[in-house]
Amino acid sequence: MKKLIPIFSLAFSCIWLVSCANSQPDTAKETPANTVEQTKTETSSKPVTNTPTKKAEEESTTQPKIATVKELVNGDLKCYATVVDEKGTEHNLGASFEVCEPEKFLNKKVSLSYGIESVSDCESAEPCGKSKKESLIVKIDILGEKSPTKN
Repeated sequence: MKKLIPIFSLAFSCIWLVSCANSQPDTAKETPANTVEQTKTETSSKPVTNTPTKKAEEESTTQPKIATVKELVNGDLKCYATVVDEKGTEHNLGASFEVCEPEKFLNKKVSLSYGIESVSDCESAEPCGKSKKESLIVKIDILGEKSPTKN
């Protein structure tokens, strides 16, 4: 009986040790060659270009040209516009700061012009060195008035 307890303890310890070794995730078993290959793939990404993104091009075809301005709000990164098109659909759009004049355009029927602009791709107005291209409202003309806004 005295020899049975140490033998049982030794067997239990061996089983426990083997089961712990087999439970490691696959990422821990990466070889240095795999890590180097991943690093090469990450660093060989395409450089940032000034061409508009596919998303920005798609937005430009679905954005209303004539709408009623419901809200214009100056944000940290751009102006945020809420407009209702002629079909009654509400759109939340971005606008350049130059046209963000709520007191001038609120609840008025306007003609909207869009352009691809560079917008900071940061969480706030603090500079982070990243930017992206977006389709923004760059010109707003009140329908029925002669003086358009400037770019």
